[in-house]
Amino acid sequence: MQREDFRAMGTQCGLGVSSASIEQRFARKALLAGRREVEACERALSRFDPESDLSRLNGARGEWVIADLRLVDALTASEWARSETGGLYDPTILPALAAAGYDRSFELLSEREATPLRDWHGGARIEVDPAGARARIEPGAAVDLGGIGKGFSATRALHAMRAAWPEATGVLVDLGGDIALWGVPPEGGTWRIDIADPRTPEGIAGTLELDAGGVATSGRDTRRFGPAGRLHHLIDPRTGVPAASGPLAVTVVAPSTTEAEAHATALAIADAEEARAYVARHPAVGALLIPDTGEAIALGRLPLTRERPATRFVISTQSGSLACN
Repeated sequence: MQREDFRAMGTQCGLGVSSASIEQRFARKALLAGRREVEACERALSRFDPESDLSRLNGARGEWVIADLRLVDALTASEWARSETGGLYDPTILPALAAAGYDRSFELLSEREATPLRDWHGGARIEVDPAGARARIEPGAAVDLGGIGKGFSATRALHAMRAAWPEATGVLVDLGGDIALWGVPPEGGTWRIDIADPRTPEGIAGTLELDAGGVATSGRDTRRFGPAGRLHHLIDPRTGVPAASGPLAVTVVAPSTTEAEAHATALAIADAEEARAYVARHPAVGALLIPDTGEAIALGRLPLTRERPATRFVISTQSGSLACN
């Protein structure tokens, strides 16, 4: 497998491509296509870049904004996710997220206390016009695509790599733990992905065995901020403040990384009973919930295997990095 590792979207990213007979120049072409797509998505979707299409949209005060179609498509995906999760994912969460203290890139966050909004209400209106390559949001609202932006970007990068090298037999994209898979790994068979247990250094909660699809991990074990790290970035759209319930971490498997990220966001703020009911309503979804204490909880169509592979691709809920051992 030919690899490309780089940093984007505030996290460590990894791309991989394999073929029955590796042609170095074709592999590099595919990897370059994937990296360029990730970087183009970041330019369009980042709320931390004041020049991004999303920043221009957030500053337009309800007016239509001409935008890269990546943003238009990502907003369409976010509206689907809001509907599919019953509002547990809300792309217009940004005002509440900023009030909670997450108002700049994670590494630049201060130690100040959160100042929750007094009159929070989620569900602000988003309108998109794909034919005109434009979008607008309700006046006073602001969008944070957050994790679903990474899932969306991972899906696009995978398609870009396959288009750049149709003869590739396997493609892997990892954007900080949002993983898109297609084809077969270099050793053949299925992809093996270890799910890290954040409660134990280098611990493994389970191993996934996948042919294709998307994987996403969310939780409150990382990206903590504020005084003594008491705050976390998982805002409950129902209250507008960091969620009080939810597992320490949750990993979701779905047909695409965009879908996996949306469902992971919803399950990250749900208690165990709510999570069971949620997965029962989504038969294409599998999830592994890791509580603060006790055994991990496997829900739905989760392709866990007990076999410990010699070669594996690892999700880390702590760093989101991809490693091949």
